[in-house]
Order: sequence, then C-alpha cells, then structure tokens
Amino acid sequence: MAFETTVVVAGDDVVYQFNPQLKQYALGDTGFVKNNAGSYVMKRSLEPEKGLDNAIKLKVVVNKQLTGIKIKTVNPSGNATVNIFKNDHHEDLVSLYRFYLNELVEREIIKKA
Repeated sequence: MAFETTVVVAGDDVVYQFNPQLKQYALGDTGFVKNNAGSYVMKRSLEPEKGLDNAIKLKVVVNKQLTGIKIKTVNPSGNATVNIFKNDHHEDLVSLYRFYLNELVEREIIKKA
C-alpha cells in the first residue's frame, strides 16, 4: 500500500487528509516512532484489556519525506487489515479508533476532509 495524501479506512465513512504543513517534531510529540526505513509509525491498541501484542491495532505510518500517510486497523500480528466496523465488539473498537484519530486531528497531523 502506497503512501497517500487522502485516506479512507476500511468500513469507515470519514475521509482523512494528510496535513502538508506537518513538522517532524509534532510526530514525536504524538507518539510516533521512527522505524529502520525512516518512516514514522504509531500503533495504538483498540482492545486495551488484551495489551498491544494481542490486540487489534490502529496503525498510522507517515513516510520519511513527510508527504504521505497510511492509516489501517490491523490484526494482532499486524500483517492483515481488519474491518473493525464489522467486528462483534465494534462499538468499543470504533469508539477508541475515533478517539485516537481525533487526537491526531487536534494535533494537526491529519485533517478530516
């Protein structure tokens, strides 16, 4: 999946847009960690009672050039996309998902399009 400037997560009806004015320090302030490829990654558990390693996660990745973003909800191992809107416990998952993305909107990492 390529980095995009506009993202729609599977099952969601909200379109998120990457903020082209983003500064690198803002990513560190919001919990992003630089990986070996130079991209900035943030993972948040959508099932906090299970811990990060065993939970469905929100994964947000910003490329090293700060020009594009990926937003996905993934399984515990992180190798498959999960549509949390079709999950049995989707109310709790979606609530936490929206909380994390709204925090990124407030911190001007992304915008609602």
